Amino acid sequence: MQSDEFLARLVEKLIAKADLVKKEPVTDYQIPDGLRLLGQSRRSLERTSVLAFAYRMTGEREYADAAIEEMLAVCRFSDWNPKHYLDVGEMATAVGIGYDWLYDDIPTAQRDEICAAMVKHAMETGCQVYEGGGWWAKRNNNWNEVCNAGLTIGALAIADEEPQIAEKVLDYAIASLPNGLSAYKPDGAYPEGPVYWGYGASFTGLMLKVLDDVFQDDFGFLKTEGLNVTGDYYMGIIGPNYGSFNYADGGEGSDSSPMMFALSTFYDRPDYAVWIREFLQQKDRYASGRLAVFHAIWYNPAGTEADFAKTPLAKMYRGIQDVCTMRTAWGDPNAAFLGFKAGNNRANHGHLDIGSFVYEVNGVRWAVDLGTDNYNLPGYFGKQRWDYFRLNTRSHNTLLIDDKNQNPAADCKIPHFTSGNGKWFLLSKFGIVQNENVVGSAVADIADAYQGQVESAWRIATLYKNGSVELEDILSGVTQSVRWGMMTRAAIELKEGGKAAILSQKEQKIRLELDSRYAEKFEVVSAKPPTEKEHQNDGYSILATFAEPVDGRVNLRVVLTPVE
Repeated sequence: MQSDEFLARLVEKLIAKADLVKKEPVTDYQIPDGLRLLGQSRRSLERTSVLAFAYRMTGEREYADAAIEEMLAVCRFSDWNPKHYLDVGEMATAVGIGYDWLYDDIPTAQRDEICAAMVKHAMETGCQVYEGGGWWAKRNNNWNEVCNAGLTIGALAIADEEPQIAEKVLDYAIASLPNGLSAYKPDGAYPEGPVYWGYGASFTGLMLKVLDDVFQDDFGFLKTEGLNVTGDYYMGIIGPNYGSFNYADGGEGSDSSPMMFALSTFYDRPDYAVWIREFLQQKDRYASGRLAVFHAIWYNPAGTEADFAKTPLAKMYRGIQDVCTMRTAWGDPNAAFLGFKAGNNRANHGHLDIGSFVYEVNGVRWAVDLGTDNYNLPGYFGKQRWDYFRLNTRSHNTLLIDDKNQNPAADCKIPHFTSGNGKWFLLSKFGIVQNENVVGSAVADIADAYQGQVESAWRIATLYKNGSVELEDILSGVTQSVRWGMMTRAAIELKEGGKAAILSQKEQKIRLELDSRYAEKFEVVSAKPPTEKEHQNDGYSILATFAEPVDGRVNLRVVLTPVE
């Protein structure tokens, strides 16, 4: 801190946060939606970690006392809500961290009480899940990472006092985590989207770090395929103004994950460290998030802007959901950014959004994804999921054929991708035409998304160095009307009889041009959902065009260009 101004500022902000937190009441037992204690678990994790950190940094007893009071409060809960096990995972993380960091300062009787609660609420219930074949222990999603990490932290915190059950839980967690980490194969992409990457990956970082601290062993996890480049994915999926390509359930915002510091150290990637330092400085995010203290603990001062010279502007991430991102520059808030996906509609938290894209240039997000709706809507994760506007095809920046949703079981890939001086385009078969103005281009085979409606369907997305984007759709064997749609917050003005449109937002403009003999003009379509219980999407609208097939074919080409 004495020699690093950034780190000094970071720690200063964390201690200031602790000063606010210590004045708040302790966490109480609340399940407001009838299912999740999770909000309280997260509150306790944020409070306990920052208070314990502040005590270790300053030695001021008031921080320790407040953290111990918080731990005792949650340890006296009747349970940590094991029916929704994320709640246990995060609460075990909170109590495990506080117990470990403050061990010498917790009175013996209170230490015994905290340890007993960890055994009752986390270790015993965790063993029941592992031994009962609980679903999350076998799955490749964020639950696996969060729950295994929390139980590992809890087990190692009390391993001296309760060695038998701690060892049992640790063995189970180490055996289970490879299931969760398989989500990163082969290129580091996260099937549940960037919001859940920030969640799952951060807890994986906690587990890997605590194993390294205690055993000086990563148990082979750092050799997991894709984990070494998953930082590329997270940097790539976040736009120039730190809004994410938020496919799947999640908002456009982005989390300042300390995992980027961990990955920068694990894999000697100074560009990760530079990027996350810049991220934290944006809008003063030093102390934001319940895991903020780990930005300081895992801090890596390595790297300069020059390290981005090796970081690609356009990159493809293959996996459960094929995704690619392209940008005209790193570190420039006015840079153009294009996120584009094919994907698997059965992915956890996924939407029916194959072929969707987001587009940003000159500091404005023009093509947007509405993101998640209320998780407590009836059947949100069940039979009614595809009835909801934000989740189904109608709200996404892709094609809608005959006003019908995409195939919920579709699995589509991006078989062709290029970055640099080459553009993919469609002839009798795919080939490359050299074009020095291309940043990146991707070809997605989206036919399976429209099973029974098309014989073939290709979507081609290209970003040019001048910031313009070209989208081409080539369909055959189609008999019904095809809607091309783009969700936007911008004001829309139709031009040239609808063949063009000017979008205006924040004193910036872009122009869209329609080039197709199958569609006559652009139209503006409402973004209102069919029911009032859903998010009403005020301020949004859909720029659309409707194409009619000729001899079973539809070809559409739309160009989006920044207006000087």
